[in-house]
Amino acid sequence: MSEIPIITSEIFVAYSQCPRKALSLFTFLEYDSIPWHNNTAERALRHTAIQRKISGYFFETGANSYLTLLGIMQTCKFQEKSFLKFLVSGEKDVDAFKSPKVKKRTQTAKSHT
Repeated sequence: MSEIPIITSEIFVAYSQCPRKALSLFTFLEYDSIPWHNNTAERALRHTAIQRKISGYFFETGANSYLTLLGIMQTCKFQEKSFLKFLVSGEKDVDAFKSPKVKKRTQTAKSHT
């Protein structure tokens, strides 16, 4: 850890108002690898909110399938793997799936197209 965080009165008030959860709320102060924001989680849920806004609601039967596929898609995205290639591969474990390397086109190949 690079430096000790300064405890302000606002942090102290927030800490004292929720004693059961207080230790876990400030875990990010102890580890550099934990972000202080929840943008990643909010981005992961954004697709669900957009779908609900477009359709107005979710049917329970379709929602489970949609959310399962959305979760797989987000996992592939965060692991920089192709969602489509994962689905086509028949693999059931995203962590075990090895996305095939894509050959980069050379400059001469680009100029002939």
